[in-house]
Amino acid sequence: MSDDRRRQAALATAWERFPAVAERVGRVYGLRVPRHLGVFWAFWRSADDAERAALDALGLSLIGVTDYFGDRGPRLVGRDGLDERLHGRFRQDPAEFVTVLAGHSDGLHYGLWYDDPAELPSFVVHNHARDSAETWSDGRPTLLAELRDLVHRASLDYGADSEDAPLVRPLLAALDWFAPAERDALQADGAPRRASALRSFSAVSVFPALPPDSGDPLLAESAARLKGFQTGAPEAAEWIARAERELASGAPALALAVGSELHWLDHDAYRAESRALLTAAYRSLGRDAHADLIDLHSAHRDLRSVDVLVLPAP
Repeated sequence: MSDDRRRQAALATAWERFPAVAERVGRVYGLRVPRHLGVFWAFWRSADDAERAALDALGLSLIGVTDYFGDRGPRLVGRDGLDERLHGRFRQDPAEFVTVLAGHSDGLHYGLWYDDPAELPSFVVHNHARDSAETWSDGRPTLLAELRDLVHRASLDYGADSEDAPLVRPLLAALDWFAPAERDALQADGAPRRASALRSFSAVSVFPALPPDSGDPLLAESAARLKGFQTGAPEAAEWIARAERELASGAPALALAVGSELHWLDHDAYRAESRALLTAAYRSLGRDAHADLIDLHSAHRDLRSVDVLVLPAP
């Protein structure tokens, strides 16, 4: 089969499956699926042997909601009765992070960042779960854009004269072929409302875009708070109490910041406070899907494996 026919067939399959995937993610997660995720899956499905070897060389594999597009996708269920939203959810992932791709080492995984669950994701994020477990973004709107950068950086790392340099080159033609479909998908969905918002960061993560009347998350103090929480500083209790007071007054930003820091810190002593602050802050913002996910995640953060989706027992 020619490259064109192989890629066209994969793209057609992606669009056939997209409505069912979108319905399932909406029903299970309360989130909207961007069309560009379907294009990425088509790119992945269409890979020939050389392209698959290049993806393997980059250490990439599918995980998370992308698995719903696969041939087995409609039949997948949570193992041992687990909620399927736990699939690909590492213990320090923020609620806004929805995993779609696994990376090469240290628990690297990529996700879509949902500032508001009622809207399309703003950009792609990444997290090394077995290293710092911090969540950052280069602001790329799609997984294919992220992959283009990975290929570029791998080419620079290998060097033009390296015997490994040709490994990733087969991906270039495929990325170019899917670029028009990617543009069409972005145009069909429209630009995410918060993608161009002035972005703030805590000491450990992208911080979600919030309505202007949400209060001040005091992100300049995030690193100091984290250090205080880690060392048991006497101010720690007051930081939590202040976040609770502001939340009660209708300003959830500080509760979201402090709760997220405690969620990342992952100390047993702060689990209850983290869960309470985050769920209340998200509900105050009308982001109930995120609140529900925090409740679920908090109850299952000690799972030995994030591979949750399996075929049902015969």
